[in-house]
Order: sequence, then structure tokens, then C-alpha cells
Amino acid sequence: MNKKSRYAFTLAEVLITLGIIGVVAAITIPSLITYTQKKETVTKLQRAISVINQAAKLSFDDNGDPDDAFGMGSEEYFNVYWRPYIKVLQYCNTYQDCHYNSVVPFRTISGSTSGTISVVHPGTRVTFHTMDGFLYIIFTGTADGNGSYKASKLIFVDINGSKKPNVYGKDVFILDRLDDGKGVQPFCSGLSDSVINKSCSKISDGACCAEKIRRAGWKIDNTYPWK
Repeated sequence: MNKKSRYAFTLAEVLITLGIIGVVAAITIPSLITYTQKKETVTKLQRAISVINQAAKLSFDDNGDPDDAFGMGSEEYFNVYWRPYIKVLQYCNTYQDCHYNSVVPFRTISGSTSGTISVVHPGTRVTFHTMDGFLYIIFTGTADGNGSYKASKLIFVDINGSKKPNVYGKDVFILDRLDDGKGVQPFCSGLSDSVINKSCSKISDGACCAEKIRRAGWKIDNTYPWK
């Protein structure tokens, strides 16, 4: 009676196969992680803009545009034009309330500290966490470079609260509130592609990165300074 033939992998074949699997994993897993991080960033950014934009439009329907938000001061302006229309989880009276390590925690894409932007500054901005896990800073004024302050319509959003990396274009994005009920848009929305690409680059600040993502069809493409 003939015995059936039995086939098996040799130890060498098994090791070669495992080696190939390891190489493929080493190549594909980092790319998959990066893709997932980019997708999550865009999704959170869209959500953050949607939340603040809806609040801005509801406020305009009820109140119109303020005559002088800077003159009102940030607290009064926020209480009238924002507070009834957005769900605040926690206000930040100090940077410690926001769970940052510094009053100027944000860094540019190039790696330098953005020392001109304080997350809290009484009278010129209101900083708060929302139920969605975002941190917003709604400005009425920013430093003018001469020791004084000037009117500002900027809105900063940290899409993962105060968690790191706290870098423009990675988790911190700049928005701009518009007049006449047009809501909130990414900062730099009226600038040229060349200006936006220069700002959102590895050697610059990243101020225009939200608009770069929007113009790419809400994608972080291969020209984006992700690493």
C-alpha cells in the first residue's frame, strides 16, 4: 500500500516568508498610519469649521454684525454674539485652564515658537473648550507691533484640544470671521495659491494651511508639509 506524499515548508522557506512579510509591513504600515492621521485631521478640521460657522450664522440672523467688537471688548462681544450659539465645556482664564504648558504654546511648521500669540489675553480674546473636544480662541484684538492692540477677526482652533503637537497646520489652524452673514472661512481665503503655498510650507509659519487643505478638495495632498 503506497503512503501518501506529505509536503511541508522547510525552515529556510518559513524564515524567508516571514522576512518578506516583515519588509512589506515596514513599508506599508507607516504609510497607512500617515494616511489615517491625515484623514482624521481633515475630518476634525471640517467639523471644527462647521461648528463655529453655524454659530456665526445663527448669531448674525439674530444680531447682525457688531459695530465695533474690538471696542466692546472680548468678553462682552463673546457673551452677546457667541455664547448663546455654541456649547462651551470650559472657559480658559489662564493657559493652565487650557492645559497648555505655556501662554504661547503654538509652534510654526518650521519649528520655531510662535511667541506673538497668547492663548489667553483678557480683553482681546476668549478661549474655550467645546463639547466636541475642540479649543477655540475668538479674537477681538491682536498686538500691532508697537505695544498696542488692533482689531482682529481671527479665530484659532486646536482640533485636539491642548494635546500636542500644537503646531500650525498639524492640529492648530487659523480661521477668519467674515461680515454680512458670510460666516467663518479658513484664513487666507482671498489670497493667491502662491502666497498660500509659501505660508503653508516647511520653512514658514503655516498660517494658511487650512485654506490649502480646502483648495485641495479637503485633502492633505503630497504638496502639504506634513513631515
